[in-house]
Amino acid sequence: MLLEQPGSWGSDALMESRLPKDFAAQLRAKARAAGVRVVLIRRGVRLASDKRQCYFAQTTQTMSRLSHLSVENLDELLELDLASLKRGDLIDGAAERTEKLFLVCTHGRHDACCSIRGNQVSRIACALPGIDAWECSHIGGDRFAANMVCFPDGVYFGRVVPEEVEALTHTYLDGRISLVHYRGRSCYPFALQAAECFARRETGLLGLTDITLLDTRSSDDGLSATFSLVDGRAVEVAVRIGSGIPQRLTCDSSSERPMPTYELISCTARAAP
Repeated sequence: MLLEQPGSWGSDALMESRLPKDFAAQLRAKARAAGVRVVLIRRGVRLASDKRQCYFAQTTQTMSRLSHLSVENLDELLELDLASLKRGDLIDGAAERTEKLFLVCTHGRHDACCSIRGNQVSRIACALPGIDAWECSHIGGDRFAANMVCFPDGVYFGRVVPEEVEALTHTYLDGRISLVHYRGRSCYPFALQAAECFARRETGLLGLTDITLLDTRSSDDGLSATFSLVDGRAVEVAVRIGSGIPQRLTCDSSSERPMPTYELISCTARAAP
């Protein structure tokens, strides 16, 4: 759930913004009960129009869908059946949209790097003609700032720099992925994101639908994943999960922690099952 809320956000964006506290608490409880994540979006210090914009992204391994709703009164949002998103249905009253949506994390109160690097990227993305882009609150992976998420597919890009924003957005609009900044899809856990990225690097397939997950199997030190390829083959990727040297994972970290590492063990292509 992407909810428009202009102005400043505290470390906990939903609870520390200009949203009424009672409303924010009720929305959080309602969203958690439905298994829905709430992310705040903005384009400045005022609403983008006379109504508040709200988007609903449904991103799974088999479905990517985005819908939109404009509301005049915040209480309207508390009446929504958010659980319908988990069931694969549309929110009542929301209109499905085909246009792509881009979010850039600029949540500086959560991590300073997201503000410093994210704002540079968001200013360009939000000004590009024909691009629907917004600033957003924390979306994960602060160490990869500037972070961009593209919907409806839930594609994550990290360490985006201003001079590459236009090419990156248009590549996604064309249905392809820039592997230079690719972090994976939100519907996959981290190790599987790494496996898919390795599969794309090894095969050179960049189309969003060129690679589809068939199966995954866990092992003592990693996982194996099988993907079907657009050319009719299948590829099996084995990934070892390790632990890197301790380091500060975000700008605001007070201590060092080891960062997970993902190592490609093998990538074998064969005839599709």
